[in-house]
Amino acid sequence: MNERVKELRKTLGLTLDKFGERLGVTKQTVSRIENGINNVTDQMFKSICREFNVNENWLRTGEGEMFVPAS
Repeated sequence: MNERVKELRKTLGLTLDKFGERLGVTKQTVSRIENGINNVTDQMFKSICREFNVNENWLRTGEGEMFVPAS
């Protein structure tokens, strides 16, 4: 999941700072997740999906589309 967090951030064109800011965490926290030092907590997982309209299945498994289609 850590690689997908980085892939998502790069796709969105956000810096570690801006990505973390939208999730209410520091850029160090985002960096540690991307580098596999910290795991994504359930709360962080939910925040990422909600804030960036991300497909939960993609974030968990890498399968399917990155984003939830707009309805």
